[in-house]
Amino acid sequence: MYIAKIRVNQHTCSLAKATENGQVSMELLEYILMNDEEALFLGRISRLDGNPRECFEIIESHESTRFFQILEKTKTSLDFLAVIRDTTGIKAFEESYCFIKPPIIVENGNKLYTVYAPDIRLLRKAYGKLKNVGNWEVIEVKNIDNRGVRLTERQYTILKTAYEMGYFDRKRKVKLEDIASVMNLSKSAVHKHLQESVSRLVSKYFRSESFSEKE
Repeated sequence: MYIAKIRVNQHTCSLAKATENGQVSMELLEYILMNDEEALFLGRISRLDGNPRECFEIIESHESTRFFQILEKTKTSLDFLAVIRDTTGIKAFEESYCFIKPPIIVENGNKLYTVYAPDIRLLRKAYGKLKNVGNWEVIEVKNIDNRGVRLTERQYTILKTAYEMGYFDRKRKVKLEDIASVMNLSKSAVHKHLQESVSRLVSKYFRSESFSEKE
């Protein structure tokens, strides 16, 4: 299982259009696909600098807006319902069996989607469909497979420090004593954490290899 954050420029959506000036940010908390072309959004304007009327006029006058209604306004946010005739981003993921995790963040004319993908091939399929939506970029992809390696925070910190100091270089640049010194730990503690970290990584590698061979 993978989790990815992908930013998509959706100039065809009025909600994204209203954020192009950088003064407005939104969170699309929930959505329902009403048909192939229209989606109902429960949204929240989380940041609004300047005149709110200008933002509403952009949304209401845009050709993609079928319905727009303010639900609740507080000092820090404004909730709304909107029916938007633009399902291209959502369908690019759903038709590729990638599941969108709300909220969808809307800012600077873009929508930032967080999606779960059971397989990397399904992400690639979604990428192909996004070419028909607008400019897009992958912000982050993580493997969250249950078979994934799990390091403690201390193990990760020591392993990363050892790597950056050159401990794993072909011509080793530092010794355990050097790492222990900068981490303010004993040599035995550093050795123990590195040994456990490397053991987990190697175990993960061979489990993945075995799984691939079975496939």
